[in-house]
Amino acid sequence: MAGFPLEGLKVLDFSRVLAGPFATRMLSDLGADVVKVEPPEGDVTRNFGKRNGDTSGFYLQQNIGKRNICLDMKAEGARALVLKLAEKADLVVENFRPGVMEKFGVGWEDLQAVNPKLVMLSISGFGQEGPERRRPAYAPVLHAETGLLARQAEITGGPAGDIQFSMADSYSSLHGLVAALSALRMVEHGGEGQHIDIAMLNVMHATDDYAHYALDEIWPKAEEGAIWEGPGGTRLLITGDMKWLWHVFSTRDGLQDPTPKGADIETKIALRRKAIEDRVRSFPDFDALTEHLDKLNLPWGKVRDFGADSYAQTSVEARGVVVDVEDETGAPRKTVQSPYKFSNAKSGITSEDRAPGRGQHNQEALSDWLDLSEDEVAGLTDIGVLLAAEPN
Repeated sequence: MAGFPLEGLKVLDFSRVLAGPFATRMLSDLGADVVKVEPPEGDVTRNFGKRNGDTSGFYLQQNIGKRNICLDMKAEGARALVLKLAEKADLVVENFRPGVMEKFGVGWEDLQAVNPKLVMLSISGFGQEGPERRRPAYAPVLHAETGLLARQAEITGGPAGDIQFSMADSYSSLHGLVAALSALRMVEHGGEGQHIDIAMLNVMHATDDYAHYALDEIWPKAEEGAIWEGPGGTRLLITGDMKWLWHVFSTRDGLQDPTPKGADIETKIALRRKAIEDRVRSFPDFDALTEHLDKLNLPWGKVRDFGADSYAQTSVEARGVVVDVEDETGAPRKTVQSPYKFSNAKSGITSEDRAPGRGQHNQEALSDWLDLSEDEVAGLTDIGVLLAAEPN
């Protein structure tokens, strides 16, 4: 089998939390040499989830496989070091609020001046330019601003509340990844570098399959994918709206219409829903029910509890979704694998990979990228540009 698709690609990663780190985790999984630049106080996600030593579950998931240098951007000499690293980098990734990189003298114009072939990916809430560029923006803010939360509440009839999934961050990571790889291909074919401006606002609207309803000023289609109670206290989702489900159950399964003549539409829907509920609960066990749904060609999904049950799904082990690793204390941990599977290339992490400690690769990475000696790295540590590598 061939090697990793992005082997040899150098990525300088200033990003933190999720929108940037998820993109650079995927780049690392594809073989890129990702050097994470972490501030002395550490990435805030070192405190998210189960923590052993200085490694939390969140930090492990988003940063495993990367290398790490710990750099104080406020220290005299830090800018010069960043510019030297940018000269060697193919891609720089950052997700600060617009203007922060410029404040430290390492904005796009500064970096492009030392490396015209450089690609820089900037992810922010509302874009690098415009009236709201300086607004602090995390995923829930964009979920609210783009109508997702209000729409979901009205369709389901429940109160508005955020979804427990950082959709705006994760989707922005993936769109940023597509844009960065596209720009790198242009460079490979003789073009100049690019500054990529990814706004979570744009991403949420661009990836919303309900966008046309809003733009055409009509309300979205009726609720579909309702949750049904199955035999033995199980729950499952069956894809399709009520109109379609009734058509399938009445024409393919012989379910009789319980609606009395002259009933209004609300009564008709309620009685038909009750008939489907009774039919779903009539099977002796869950397997018998799902076997029958398969015969009706109705896609279904078991509503699994979040946790061990959600990773007990049949295909999880078959697809290698989870990897057993260790944290810096040597304790066993689990994390998720890259989703990319190639016919003739590698991707992802192994059980030997680790989440990097702050400054763990100061010497190794700076020697590889800039050919700095141990004395030179020690000198940068002495003047406060680098934080001394923490023991692992």
